[in-house]
Amino acid sequence: MNERPHLRRGRTALRTALAIALIAIALPAQAQVNPDEGAWTAKGDLATVTASGIGIPVKAGIVSLGETAEYSRKGKGVDNVAQYASENRAVQATVYVFYATYADTALATWATDRAIHARFGANVTLVSDTVAAAGGVAGAATRRIYDKAELVPGNPLASAAGFVRAGSWMVALRVSGPAAQRSEVEAAFDALLAGMRFDGKDKPMVSTPLKVAAPCPAAEEKPAKYLGDKVSNSNALLSSLMGGSIVLDDKTKGAVTEVKPALAFPRNGASALCVRGKVNAGSIALDVLQPTSPDDGQIALILLDDAGGTIAIEPIMLTGKGFVVKHYGIGLVEVLGSFDRIPSLAQLGAIMSGADRHSAMVRSSTVFTPDGKSTINIDPKMLK
Repeated sequence: MNERPHLRRGRTALRTALAIALIAIALPAQAQVNPDEGAWTAKGDLATVTASGIGIPVKAGIVSLGETAEYSRKGKGVDNVAQYASENRAVQATVYVFYATYADTALATWATDRAIHARFGANVTLVSDTVAAAGGVAGAATRRIYDKAELVPGNPLASAAGFVRAGSWMVALRVSGPAAQRSEVEAAFDALLAGMRFDGKDKPMVSTPLKVAAPCPAAEEKPAKYLGDKVSNSNALLSSLMGGSIVLDDKTKGAVTEVKPALAFPRNGASALCVRGKVNAGSIALDVLQPTSPDDGQIALILLDDAGGTIAIEPIMLTGKGFVVKHYGIGLVEVLGSFDRIPSLAQLGAIMSGADRHSAMVRSSTVFTPDGKSTINIDPKMLK
């Protein structure tokens, strides 16, 4: 198998910053739905991501749909973007609909908040943190309103950001405009939520505002013991199919079966997070998150971006002993090394940066598609 020293960190790090900024893009005057090999379809006042059945309105408040496309994984229909603008381009909006193998509105909120503050500076202020209805489903969307964001000094912006989860599908919404038009920014955001439709098999799940207690209680940072290639390799197959928010189609029973708890931690905000510490991954420092309550079990999460990019250190479900390091992405799970306990911050940093290339080696890579099918890539020699 191949090695991924940097684990694609930051692959979509600019996604949030670009979406909430006032981007000078030349959007068409009328909505242009680009088929992108079937990624989007349009009918009446709705543009729908074909693979998910999730539709978004063509017009929301003062913004109108200008363009649709696939953001990445082109031709697969699992990472899709729609761009909106008001008539004078002062207020702009972006909607992403993507298939995340570790889908969670609370985690996405954390990563987005991090990107907003990094992009717009210390003066950015969170003025509202609530949940809202989406597509007629109460409490399905996170809703955060920010003030005092600045790309250009002296030109403050108001921004709205939120997420909706439907199965493994995530919908990320951003609206931004001049601070003087904050009411119109909020109205456009709320209209996007109200106009959404979920006509596929995956329906919206209830969200809870992000709950963070930082830092975590002090814990011994004892280095973990690498369990060896034999254990790590034998975990590669089943570990790629377990955990996160992966849904498989059980062909033998003809039903959809979830091979995980009903909602993986932090359960769309139902469970509280705390910060265990930071890892240095090259030139950037990333928080290591874990459950505040022992009732939520043992797991550690490092968020790479707000598009589901996650490093998760999870219990090994096959034997019930030890922990496995996994990389979750858009329709993708990669299984790395296994340890007798959650690695220390220093060890995690070495895995993230590529200094520990052996532990960061990809043992299996599994691609998931919305129809429940999966393709597992593994070297047969590793199973011997």
